[in-house]
Amino acid sequence: MVSFLLGSIPFSFIVAKKIKGVDIRVVGEGNVGGRNVWHVVGKKYGILAGFLDVLKGFSAYWVGYFLGLSPWWIWLCGFAVILGHCFPVYLKGRGGKGLAAALGFLVAMQPLVILASCILIGIIYLPTRSFHLAVSIGMASIPFLWWVVLKKSWAELGLLVSLLLLMGVKRLIDEPYMRKIKQESGW
Repeated sequence: MVSFLLGSIPFSFIVAKKIKGVDIRVVGEGNVGGRNVWHVVGKKYGILAGFLDVLKGFSAYWVGYFLGLSPWWIWLCGFAVILGHCFPVYLKGRGGKGLAAALGFLVAMQPLVILASCILIGIIYLPTRSFHLAVSIGMASIPFLWWVVLKKSWAELGLLVSLLLLMGVKRLIDEPYMRKIKQESGW
């Protein structure tokens, strides 16, 4: 419950509202995330919002760890913080895609795998300038790196894949709404 409520803190919404007085859910791409804040409010505020969202996932891992929870419960903390980010109680369930919260959680859990994935994202992004292509391939590399490099169990690999799929499902849920917002805002 604590992780879900932590994930529900809508930092991107708060930053956009405080700085520019806009409801980030109805401008730009309509997503409550740092990338939309970057485009609508400004780069430094997008970075701030994204960092705070990453910090939510990072904190959820360490809270579980310091409470001495078993690995299964720590994974549950990760799912909860991402679900809170995607469906925040403070915004009546209209949140972000969960990428930043997931990134924070996974960085806390296995920083080297996430660093390798981020390097891959950079390698793909630089020549293509396609953010979505680079992130998609980078995210898809995480389970492979997790399994090959860390030699994790099939059960843990299943949890990781489920966590990543959760973000994909959220994107599918949001797509019609975000397309409508983009058309209305001319973005």
